[in-house]
Amino acid sequence: MPRSDAAVRTRTRLLLMYNLTPQARVPDDALRPLTEALGLGRFATHVEAAGQLLPRLVLHERVSEITLPPNAARVDGATVTLAVTPRRDPLLFVDVEIAEGADDPDVIAETLYATWQDRSAIRVAGVPMCAWLDERLRAYDGADDRPAGRPALEFGRNVHQSVFPGAALARGLLAEHRVGDAVGREVVTIVLRGTLDSGTGATLGIRRPETLNNAGQTMVAHGRGVSLIVGYAPATENAFALAAAGILTAVASVHRVRRQAFEALELDRDAAVETTDDARALVAQLSRRLNDLQLDLSFSVEAYADTILIPELLVESFHSSLRDVSSLADALANTSRIVERVNAVLATRRVDLETASQQYAEDRDRVLAAVIAVGSLLALPPALLLAYFGVNSSDVDARRSILDLHHYGVAYAIAWLPFLLLIVVGLVARRRISLRLSAPGAVTPERRRRRSPFGRARRRGR
Repeated sequence: MPRSDAAVRTRTRLLLMYNLTPQARVPDDALRPLTEALGLGRFATHVEAAGQLLPRLVLHERVSEITLPPNAARVDGATVTLAVTPRRDPLLFVDVEIAEGADDPDVIAETLYATWQDRSAIRVAGVPMCAWLDERLRAYDGADDRPAGRPALEFGRNVHQSVFPGAALARGLLAEHRVGDAVGREVVTIVLRGTLDSGTGATLGIRRPETLNNAGQTMVAHGRGVSLIVGYAPATENAFALAAAGILTAVASVHRVRRQAFEALELDRDAAVETTDDARALVAQLSRRLNDLQLDLSFSVEAYADTILIPELLVESFHSSLRDVSSLADALANTSRIVERVNAVLATRRVDLETASQQYAEDRDRVLAAVIAVGSLLALPPALLLAYFGVNSSDVDARRSILDLHHYGVAYAIAWLPFLLLIVVGLVARRRISLRLSAPGAVTPERRRRRSPFGRARRRGR
C-alpha cells in the first residue's frame, strides 16, 4: 500500500528559502542531487530525472548554534542547505522547528517578518550566515583565502517562507477551514506576516488552490512570500518547498536579467566607437551579454516556470498557483521583450560594422583602381612614343631630340590626345549618370516596367 500524502506534524516547522548573490563558482564534480538533503519520498524519481535543470546540492549541515533575528521564536538548532542552479545561482534553505509552546500564529508571523526583513542578522555560532557559508565554500577554491575574483556571498532580494504547522496549531487551522476562497484570521496573520488587520474577513490576495484543500484534513494558503501548508506528509512538504524554490529562483533571475539588459544598453550608449576595431570589440561584448541573458531566460526562468518538472497533481497545482500570484508569466514576457531590444541594438551595431567594413573595402578598391588607372595612363603614352622613336623610319630624325615638340608635336598629339579625350568623356558620362540617378523624375527599371504593356497586363492579372 502506498503511503498517504497526508500526515499530522508534532512541532511547527519553518523552511526559510533565500536567493543569494552573486553566482557561486562550484565545480560540477562537487555537486550532488538535492534528494540527499530533502526527503522527497515518491517525488524523488521526478527530481532525479530533472536533476540537470533543478538546483543541486553544495552543502547540507546540521547546526546547533543558530541565532535568528530579534523578536523571532526560539528554535532548537537548524539544518542549513546550500544549493546552486544550473546557472550557479545560490539558493539557501534554513530548516528550523519552533520550540514547543511557541507556535502561536502571532509568534510565527513575527518570526517570519524578522527573518524576512532582518535576514542579515541570522548567525551560526556567532558568525553571520553569509560569512559562515563563505567559509564553507573556500574548500572549493583550492586556497585558504578567497580568490580576488570571487566576491562574498550576500542575501538577495527574494525570500520565500514555508510554514508547516504542528499538531495544536494545525488542528486549529483545519477547524477554521472555510469553503471557497475565504480565509480565516490566523491564516491572514501568518501568510501576511502580521502586516495587515486579520479580522476584516477579506482574502487580501491570499490564494487557496482548490486541489490542495481537503476540508478537515489538508489546507494550503499562500501569498507571494509565505506558504502555509497544513496536514501534508514531510515528503509532500519538501516537494512543495522545491516548487516554491523554483519560483523564487525564477523571480530573482528576472530581476538580474533586467538589470543586466539595462547595463548592456548603457554599455552601448556610453561606448566610444571611432574605428572598426572599437566596433568589433563592442559587438563582441554585446554578443556575450546577450548570450548570457538568453541562457538565463531559458535555464533560470523558463525552466522553473514550467510545471512539468515534477509532474504530480499536488505539486503542479501548488506550483501553478504560486506562479500566478508571483506574476511570473507576465514578468517573463516583459523581460523577453527587453532582451529582444538588446538584440535589436546588437543587430544595429552589426549593421553599422558591416556597413563600415563594406565602405572600407570599397574605398580600398577604389584607391587601388585609381592607382592602376593612373599608372596605365602614365605608362601607355610614353610606351607608344618610345615605340615610335625606336622605329627605323624616315619620320624619325636622329639629329633631333625626342623632346623637340615643334618637330614631333604630331606624334605627341597622336599618343596623348586619345587618352585625354577618353578621360574627358568618362568624366562627363560619370557626371550625367550621377545627375540622372539623383534626379527626382529619373526613370528606374521599376517605373519602366510599369509603363510597359507587359507590366500593365501583369497588374491587371493580379
